[in-house]
Amino acid sequence: MIPPWKVVLLACVTCAFVAAGAAAAGSDEYIAGYAAATLEHEFHLSGAVIEVDSGAVTVQVKRLGGEDPSKIVRALEQIPGVVRADVQAGKEPVPSSGGTAARAVTPEAESKFLPRGLLVDPLHADLRWPHFGAAYHNLSSGKEFASAFGESFAFYRNAAPFDGQWELGMQAGVFGVFDTEKRSIDLINADYMVGLLASYRADKLSGFFRVRHQSSHLGDEFLLNNAQVARINLSYEEIDLKVSYDLTTWLRVYGGVGTIVRKDPSTLGRETSQGGVEFKSPWLFFGGKVRPVVYADFQANARTNWNVAQSIMGGLQFENARIGDRKLQVLAEYFSGPSPDGQLFTQKVEWIGMGVHLWF
Repeated sequence: MIPPWKVVLLACVTCAFVAAGAAAAGSDEYIAGYAAATLEHEFHLSGAVIEVDSGAVTVQVKRLGGEDPSKIVRALEQIPGVVRADVQAGKEPVPSSGGTAARAVTPEAESKFLPRGLLVDPLHADLRWPHFGAAYHNLSSGKEFASAFGESFAFYRNAAPFDGQWELGMQAGVFGVFDTEKRSIDLINADYMVGLLASYRADKLSGFFRVRHQSSHLGDEFLLNNAQVARINLSYEEIDLKVSYDLTTWLRVYGGVGTIVRKDPSTLGRETSQGGVEFKSPWLFFGGKVRPVVYADFQANARTNWNVAQSIMGGLQFENARIGDRKLQVLAEYFSGPSPDGQLFTQKVEWIGMGVHLWF
């Protein structure tokens, strides 16, 4: 039998270790290191200066890029021991002189292969931006199910002029439309896209130059059931340039032009244009996990006689309060204009629907 005094001694030692760990977890040095790791790995902030004084965290960073300062503040305030947090951006970080504040600095951006994230945010309402998603559309002519499978990722990133960064990346995606009024849910059209991007970002300004290929194919069952539809061997390569600017942390505009360099059929118009606006609410709900968003994308191209295609989406974005990327969106959708489905681009369509979209 263990003597009672040994049990008491063991309990005291255990309590001492727990108390020491709790004190360390709440210390300014611990908070500064934790905050630096969070800013570097989850929000990709380089050259940020973190100062912690009695649990109060101050972050100074020259450029936030596309990150949301309110979300950064919320993530920092969830660190054990933090009483409040403040993010100051837009000027060169200047550490305070003297004092007892604990300090930490995130590393400066350096060249690296396969970096995390992208310099240019997705064009969320662009129906041909590669991502994972599914939507149900109610058209005047029937109902359809649309799917998207794809992703964009960077190969290499490095420093660029004007305190910016550049990267080389790739996009690939498959976009399918299915007839839900058929018992077999027949494939109507499938578009295949692959592209190479050279992107740049300097704080609020970002953009990319892209070379991409797209080909489109009608479904076998659709052709059998719609003999009047003339199949088009639609295939082309396009080069385009898009520029984006964050007017505020919650409002973004973008636009650009492009041209088709190889086309089939040969009668296909070459010039393309695109513009849009994106709103993401600065207010988050349910502990920083839900954010309202609204997106609008407009395209007018020579191949559709410059008729404007408008894609408008709005709803809720579900996100991790402590992670800068990875978002799940549930959006109401409206579209009007020339069909975005390659083989059917000569048809004008209109729909309302609901979609689920996942972004990494």
